[in-house]
Amino acid sequence: MEGTNQKPWHGLGAEIEANLSPHEMLVKARLDYKRPYKSPANHETFRFIKAFAEAGEAHIQTVGQLDKGRIIWALARLDETFTVKRADPVEGCLLFASRDEKRESVDMQVMVVRDVCGNTLQVGSEGKSLFKNTFRRVFIPTPPFLSPATTQLDDKMIQKAKENIGLGREAIAAFASSAELLADRTVDDATVHRYMSEVFQSEQLADKKTKIAIEAITKAPGQGLESAAMTAWGLLNAVTYTVDYQLSKNQDSRLRLAWFGSHAEIKKRAFDLALKLL
Repeated sequence: MEGTNQKPWHGLGAEIEANLSPHEMLVKARLDYKRPYKSPANHETFRFIKAFAEAGEAHIQTVGQLDKGRIIWALARLDETFTVKRADPVEGCLLFASRDEKRESVDMQVMVVRDVCGNTLQVGSEGKSLFKNTFRRVFIPTPPFLSPATTQLDDKMIQKAKENIGLGREAIAAFASSAELLADRTVDDATVHRYMSEVFQSEQLADKKTKIAIEAITKAPGQGLESAAMTAWGLLNAVTYTVDYQLSKNQDSRLRLAWFGSHAEIKKRAFDLALKLL
């Protein structure tokens, strides 16, 4: 297993500057109308995501697409960074995505990204996670047969953005406290094997996945840090690294499963089981 400084979305997303327009985001995400999912609603959706994020004082930093453009996504920086054991920085962010072809709604997930290797983990929040795409133009029966273009959020949606992004910040602060506790909890070999078996026991090829994750405890990037070396925090990050970089047949499939599919449940189970070690 080789270490990497690349993010799990390397080649599937692009870093952007804060002042990019929605059209420029489309180009960066390679949604240039030469893909199977070339809906003009992509432009409206990125415009909505950008406006929603900025209403909550978050800033889009990466955009991309998955499954040949069926899923479009954006990561927004929250400026909520914490450091575990003074040497293991973690960044809080928001993951926005539209996964339906008509682009009628947008998901928002709260996420943390570990700086040393880029592995990701969705964090539970008390806020809403699904929002109507109010910038989506719809068919009307009279000329010009499309509803008027919308370029600004209404007051109600601005309030939703502020409230739910605020709850996301609170969720990251709570996770930061848990991360410190996990880093203080040392583990032995017996705990390692029991924990990994429980994480993967309900999965297909459970023994193989368990073995890969156990190897990641010592071989994945950042696992030699004080925060992670034979600690519950290290166990959790071995799982998230394995899911983001080792499982599934290709990078696109890995990221889809890790963020939106069954492998996101593996990460959640890993976090819940790590907390039980405290």
